[in-house]
Amino acid sequence: MAEEKRVNLESRKLFIGIPAYDGKISIKLAYTLAQLMPKAMSLGVSVKLGHVSGCSIITMARNMLVDQFLQSDCTELLFIDGDVLAEADDILRLMAQSGDKDITAGSYPRRSRDRKFFMDLYFDENNELEFDGALMRINRVGTGFMLIRRNVIETIAEKSEKYLGQDGIGNVASVFDFKLMDGKFVGEDYAFCDKARNEGFKVWLDVEISLPHVGQEEFTNNFYQEVLTPLMEDMRKAKLKVANG
Repeated sequence: MAEEKRVNLESRKLFIGIPAYDGKISIKLAYTLAQLMPKAMSLGVSVKLGHVSGCSIITMARNMLVDQFLQSDCTELLFIDGDVLAEADDILRLMAQSGDKDITAGSYPRRSRDRKFFMDLYFDENNELEFDGALMRINRVGTGFMLIRRNVIETIAEKSEKYLGQDGIGNVASVFDFKLMDGKFVGEDYAFCDKARNEGFKVWLDVEISLPHVGQEEFTNNFYQEVLTPLMEDMRKAKLKVANG
């Protein structure tokens, strides 16, 4: 779709946050992290790992990871959920593609056969999709493979309510939380994207990253091939029909 960006990643400091309720990650994700370390080091990228285990409330787990991130000197936070199978090259690609973007993510399907993805598309004033190379602007996306710049987290954390940490100490910002909107329940990932956009930040999706989502089996639907390409073709046909009367 677009040539890969040639970007110098040197001096970037990545914090990888993994919420793992049962304290386990898949062998594939463990292998990815093992592969990532020498590759990142060779590119001048430092990596810190954070995880939260034993917390059954995903919003609390994400907020604790945010707290760990803010206490570090890292420049960006990457969430990788334990059931999303990213590879080392996916992580480095997302960093390279993100450039100066506020929030960037990769896609993964729901753990079902309905071929649906965790995202809400953005259309501009001309009802067009907005692209920057392989990045497509979106309104909301799942947090399972999401890269967030430090200034985004700091801005939202500063305005968020604070509460005691799981151990009864600390001052954890409620960056991630659930909400009700128009009589519908909104998950913490979409609610976070709404907070970010309300602060003037933009959310982007690398449409060429398509990751398996693990349940009883691996769900490997490809957003670019199965959703975006047919959508753009339908939009093209609709414009031709209007132009030709």
